[in-house]
Amino acid sequence: MYRRNLTLLSWLAFVISLGYGAIMGIIPYYMLYLVGELRELPETLGTIGGAGSYAVEYGTLISAFMLTRAFLARYFGSLSDKVGRKRLIASGSIMYVLLSLGYLLANSLNQLYLIRGLQGVASAMVWPVAEALLMDSTGSERRGRAMAVYMVATNLAFITGPALGVTAYKFGVFYLGIRDVERALKFPFLFLTLFSLLGLPAALLLKEPRVEPRSEILPSSQGGESEDREVDPSVRRSINAIYLMAVANGIAMGFSGPLMGLFVVQYVDADPAALAAITTISGLVGMLAAYPAGRLSDAVGRKAIVIAGGFASRVMTALIPIAKSVRDLTALATARSVAFNSFQPVMRALQADLVPESMRGKVFGTVQAAFNVGAVIGPILGGYLYRSCQGREIHILGAVLPGISVSFWIGSAIGMAALAVFALFVEERRRK
Repeated sequence: MYRRNLTLLSWLAFVISLGYGAIMGIIPYYMLYLVGELRELPETLGTIGGAGSYAVEYGTLISAFMLTRAFLARYFGSLSDKVGRKRLIASGSIMYVLLSLGYLLANSLNQLYLIRGLQGVASAMVWPVAEALLMDSTGSERRGRAMAVYMVATNLAFITGPALGVTAYKFGVFYLGIRDVERALKFPFLFLTLFSLLGLPAALLLKEPRVEPRSEILPSSQGGESEDREVDPSVRRSINAIYLMAVANGIAMGFSGPLMGLFVVQYVDADPAALAAITTISGLVGMLAAYPAGRLSDAVGRKAIVIAGGFASRVMTALIPIAKSVRDLTALATARSVAFNSFQPVMRALQADLVPESMRGKVFGTVQAAFNVGAVIGPILGGYLYRSCQGREIHILGAVLPGISVSFWIGSAIGMAALAVFALFVEERRRK
């Protein structure tokens, strides 16, 4: 069952994420088209100086997905503890297919907000439940490497997805002769539908381990409160710290991650190929760190790896605004990606070590919900800050940096604070 579920879940994660990633390299441009800022094919423009004026709209677009996911990830995670994981994963996968068609039909920014919000519902049904099912199927001695394989599949898709989307866009423009901006930008959305469809068979073929219902483990009259009392105080403290860290990480991400695309087109290069090259190269190199880190954590422990990787990724985030070229930004993004991929699968394996199967869906769902609460707040605040700081300059150590550097620095600082909470309050359980 371990190998079967690992293979199927990794494939499901890969194909859905590939379609999702394919449109993420295009969405910033499609948003600019919908608001009237982009009326020509972007590669003819050099840079898009007015892109920063729509940072709030772009942040809201990111937050629409995170908002619905934040409200429902804990619910679906807890529900999967009671009714099983497979049926929720399959239902969410079907919903992905239906929503992928919505991108082709969207003709306004409000419609794009709606589709992104509904996609967050599907995401809440699939991702926390899939991670819980993978950990249910895996012994503690190999959870780190199993989660690393799963995340490599996911990250490989996210990494290559934007390049695939841009390649599809370029193919439509240069080989099919599509010169209309709307049609050219919508063409890559076809890949989201295709790859969503390819994931359905995997969702239907999953095997679910037999898990004791909660009512047999806990007094049914006391429900979740009794469950919380049965958890060791140190474990409860660790889980609560992880929840708090997740919120902070979501906020920190909003001050840097979603705005990277705007930073590239405004200060580095407006050609979609530039953004695709940065994300693809950095992601592919960073992805190589996931499995060795996961395997190492199975052997020597998880907490130190999380701290080291988290610290390095925050430092690289703070340095991003110094980049002046595609080459410089690719180097910094690659270093950040290596650090990020080193600790993310290890962090999930640590969560699984802390709690039994009967609580795992709830915990994984709550962590993702907490992260998404922060990820709703972060992009909006980051968008306002980015917009208010653009056009300004910061003089530091003889260098002149754009004013929007503040957004990346605040994101890095919040991430460091979250890492400090993890280091102080999370205890790693001893594993046999």
